[in-house]
Amino acid sequence: MENNWKKIWNGKSAAQIDDSSEFDAFKVLKRADGFDVAVENENEYYQYFYDDWLRFYDKVSELSFDIKSVYEVGCGSGVNLYMFLNRGVHDLGGIDYSESLASNAREITGSEDIAQGDANTVSIEKKYDLVMSESVFQYFSSVEYAETVLRKMLEKSKKLVYLGEVHDAEYEEELMEYRRRLISNYDENYKGLKKQFYQRGWIERIAREYGKSVEFTNVDNPQYLNGKYLFNCYIF
Repeated sequence: MENNWKKIWNGKSAAQIDDSSEFDAFKVLKRADGFDVAVENENEYYQYFYDDWLRFYDKVSELSFDIKSVYEVGCGSGVNLYMFLNRGVHDLGGIDYSESLASNAREITGSEDIAQGDANTVSIEKKYDLVMSESVFQYFSSVEYAETVLRKMLEKSKKLVYLGEVHDAEYEEELMEYRRRLISNYDENYKGLKKQFYQRGWIERIAREYGKSVEFTNVDNPQYLNGKYLFNCYIF
């Protein structure tokens, strides 16, 4: 049976950016990736996401990784690849289930290594310094599927694997109750759209098999209502 989330992402439209500021382009691409909720102050909402990306970039630098190439699983419209491109990284690649979003990412990056497809079909033939995935693992159909993807990411990476905005299994019940209070008829409206939650120990176990270290960080974005229930993960 097809993962119902795929139907949603396959219907996403491409995003057009112009030569305005990086932040303006970031907003457009982030919105195309589904971060398009109605908020009172839109600029403030996206500014927090933008600042969070800069903290992520600083963290990569803090870990002393000289990143010359980046591959993203679930690259969406290409917002993360675009940000790396603006910082002088030109060897970029990715995969996304949505053809329109994958095409968008190819257009804004000029990369020929951005494909439409399932995350578990990632080729490990070409290696990249950083292999990343952001706000994607929650949509996978099972933990077993996620393990296949994570192992491919580890095999594809030359230096660092990054998992952003992973749903923390420790807070699964609390998050679901929170969403039910926040969203009317939540269970009815999200029927068949299950989120996957992960134990931090699950990641650590797999990382150890590859001789890797793991560092977790919090999602530091007060505008992102789910943030306190998520974590980021650096594997190196």
